[in-house]
Amino acid sequence: MTRRFAGQTALVTGGGTGIGREIALALGREGAAVAVAGRRREPLRAVAREIEALDARALPQEADIRDPDSVQALVEATERDLGAIDILINNAATFASGEVAALDLAAWNDVLATNLTGSFLVTRAVLPGMIRRQRGGSIVFMSSTAGKRGDARGAAYCASKFGMMGLAHSLLYEVRRHDIRVVVVSPSSIDTGREVPDPDIVTGARPHASDVAASVVHCLGLPARALIREVEIWGTNP
Repeated sequence: MTRRFAGQTALVTGGGTGIGREIALALGREGAAVAVAGRRREPLRAVAREIEALDARALPQEADIRDPDSVQALVEATERDLGAIDILINNAATFASGEVAALDLAAWNDVLATNLTGSFLVTRAVLPGMIRRQRGGSIVFMSSTAGKRGDARGAAYCASKFGMMGLAHSLLYEVRRHDIRVVVVSPSSIDTGREVPDPDIVTGARPHASDVAASVVHCLGLPARALIREVEIWGTNP
């Protein structure tokens, strides 16, 4: 059976748990060598072992995407050990709950630094190599339906995801001449298997993290001439 991403290298931030883990496994299943990045060593190692069990190469790499030096080290390690990066999944994220009037500045800054600035830093570090090699590439921004509407007590998260949308759409216009695909994936409330989230406000159902991963793989596997700029993922009641 043909594996769609055989010979390609993917970097997945926030790849140790949840949606990031499912995307990393899905890419490994399709033959990609996968660098799994995050701040906690043991979950990264566990995912790497799962990817290797799929007969794909894997690299667990501790990194803080809020730190430019850590990001540069991450990209260099990935390209040294696995090869030039063809696929970037900007998935790492954090959340802080609180009404705007009472939201701590440190919490606000941490959410923006991780979700938005972190995605910018990793993208900026990966892009020059993608452009220089002239073989295209794909960059996925894992946003949220919260990046399209506000949520009470979720201002920091929503602001970061609204910002990610602007970053991704602007990037798209800059890199299409280099045949680099840019896709924003916006899931609603997701079942990651670790906790019971609130039901989706529209459908009352929850897609699983693996459903999000399948959508990402589908977008990445499209012909180069077909561009999906954005995907929204909602749950349905079977």
